Amino acid sequence: MSMKKLLLASALAIASFPGYAADNPRKELQDWLAQCSNPETGEGCPEQPLSKSARAILDRCNQAGDEEAIGKCIDAPSARVTVQPPYHGPPPIGWVYGPYTPCANPPQCSMGVVNVQADGLNVRVAPNGPPVMALVNGTPLYPMDKRGDWLLVAPACDLTPTWAWSWTAGVPLNRCWVYF
Repeated sequence: MSMKKLLLASALAIASFPGYAADNPRKELQDWLAQCSNPETGEGCPEQPLSKSARAILDRCNQAGDEEAIGKCIDAPSARVTVQPPYHGPPPIGWVYGPYTPCANPPQCSMGVVNVQADGLNVRVAPNGPPVMALVNGTPLYPMDKRGDWLLVAPACDLTPTWAWSWTAGVPLNRCWVYF
C-alpha cells in the first residue's frame, strides 16, 4: 500500500511541471500509469508531465486509501455537468395589465408601449398582486410571459425615477432614461 502511494506521489511530483491539456484526463492518467515499468516502486514512469486535469484526478485518487480503491477511482468515469446558457436579455420587472399596452397578445408582437389614461401603468409582483412601481406613458416593454390578461414584462430601456408617485397606487413613477 505504501509503495502505491509512493508511486502516486512521485507521479504527482512529475505532473507538477506544465504540460499539455488533454481531452480525456482519465485516459491520459491511465496511459501514463500503464507505461510505468514498476508501478509499485514508481520506476520507469514517463517523464512527460500530466495535464492539470489528470494531476487533479491523481491527487484525488491518492487520497482514496488502499490500492483497490485507488484503481477504482482512476478507472471511474467523470460526472457530466450540464450548464444552462445564461439569459442575455433584461430581467423582468413584474406584471402589467395587458390591455393597457398595444401588445396584449405576445408572441405575435415583440414589444409594447405603455398607453394609459392615468398617471402611470402599475407594475405588480404577480398578476393582480400588489404594485411595486408605475411606468409613464410611452415606456417601451418586452412581453416575456402571459397569464390571462396579465403580461410579465422587461423594460426596453433603462428606467429612472421621475421623483413623482403614482396617485392611484402610491408607488414610485418611472420613465426611460434620456441620454444626451
